[in-house]
Amino acid sequence: ELWNQLATIWQIRFFFHLRKLEHKMGNEEEESLPLIKPPTPLPLGPLFVLCCIVLSESFSITMIFPFIADMVRDFGVAEKDIGFYAGWIASSFNIAQFASSFGWGRLSDYTGRRPVLLIGLFGNFLMIFMFGWSTTLWYAILARSLNGFLNGNVGVAKTYLAEITDDSNAAKGFSAFGFVWGIGLVIGPSVGGLLSNPHRTAPDLFPKGSILYYFPYLLPCIVSSLITLCGLVCGFFFLPETLPNAGCYKVTRDQQLENPFIEDYVDKPKEKEKEEWLILRLVRIKEVLITTSIYSLLALYTMIFDEVFAIWSTYSWEDGGINFSPIDIGSSYVISGVALLISQIFIFPKAVKILGPLKLFKVSTLIQVLLHPLLPLAGYLSGESWKLWMVVGPFFAFRSMALNWAFTSVMLLVNNSATPELLGSTNGFAQSCSSLFRATAPTIGGTILAWSMRNETFPFNYWLSFLFIAFVALVSYGVTSMLNDSINYRKVREDEDIRTADDDIVTFTPAH
Repeated sequence: ELWNQLATIWQIRFFFHLRKLEHKMGNEEEESLPLIKPPTPLPLGPLFVLCCIVLSESFSITMIFPFIADMVRDFGVAEKDIGFYAGWIASSFNIAQFASSFGWGRLSDYTGRRPVLLIGLFGNFLMIFMFGWSTTLWYAILARSLNGFLNGNVGVAKTYLAEITDDSNAAKGFSAFGFVWGIGLVIGPSVGGLLSNPHRTAPDLFPKGSILYYFPYLLPCIVSSLITLCGLVCGFFFLPETLPNAGCYKVTRDQQLENPFIEDYVDKPKEKEKEEWLILRLVRIKEVLITTSIYSLLALYTMIFDEVFAIWSTYSWEDGGINFSPIDIGSSYVISGVALLISQIFIFPKAVKILGPLKLFKVSTLIQVLLHPLLPLAGYLSGESWKLWMVVGPFFAFRSMALNWAFTSVMLLVNNSATPELLGSTNGFAQSCSSLFRATAPTIGGTILAWSMRNETFPFNYWLSFLFIAFVALVSYGVTSMLNDSINYRKVREDEDIRTADDDIVTFTPAH
């Protein structure tokens, strides 16, 4: 009996000890659980202005493609030289933007984001309007170049978006960027084709002797400038500064309370660069260099495809093309627009949340690698229109989705590659490099296509252009292997700290 009583006492003590241990472990688990913060609402006013900036750029880049050949022909250029000079007009925008984007980004780090964005909007509004009045070749090239030079604000817009968002809503913000950019790429050529030469398409409304008779390409330029003007007016009233006291990066408590979008970078005066240009400093930052490289390669093979498809698709079946008319080409981009709308609203936000920007970029790039070599198969479906669209339709739908995932993801990666005080310069640098690659793309794509069309042996025939595009995409995928998962999160300054409530300067550390 004594033994049984002792055993019972030990069982009771063990039971209470076990309950105590479970209670203690439960408390520790509760304490270790992270505090889940609800997503921060997106600031719709500034986001609308930023979307107008992105829309105006993609719109103005692609709007001229349907009528550029007719415009050059109206300048009196010989028929055999039309392609050469049309390429110069198309490329002059990107060449000038390459020359100015880094400067605009650097200027925004000193003077603030708001003045640079407003100057860019005004410059784009003015110069695209002036381009519509072109009557000579050199006037058109000058207007287009000035348009690109003054329109280096997309990099600054990406910086601004990074500053008014956090890790909880950045993906949605940049998703809106990607969506609006894609919309501009779709409706730009449509508006340019439909509204150019209105005296021919609507002679009753625009008879001979009217202003649009003498300036047949003015109307689409007016539409483009009005889109930019809308962004300029809204920006003037609803675009707050995110970099107050520019030059010293000093943020007071009153400024933080007045403007919730203000970032508070550094509590020290601005210093001049030490014995080296900032560009060299950026190049030596591994993640900046890699993300800029993949962004530039993405811009390169995207622009090469647009150039190659617009020419190759019009070739006859016998020459290896698919005998497309301008309406057929436009219909292809309509399919892209529908797929883009569905993708950016329903698929991208969930995909980037699950995979993160880096893995999503890799997935979208692999899709591009596998997809582009398949399009020439459509050339074997001669005479079967419905079979042809069974290839072309899904191709453009999947390409549009993958392409916009890639562009939106790389925007996030570029913004995550640098610390806050270098954010504007980093975006300007990336925008400059991508503009340079875009400027060379028409020449590269046209040269490869022209050479390949003179050959009949696979893979050096008309397949070569699409295989080259896939190869560039594959190189881009390979470059991403040098990045690790830390690029999915924003960087903070090493000397950033948390101040007490009694301090005049308020500093916050962004959550990872």
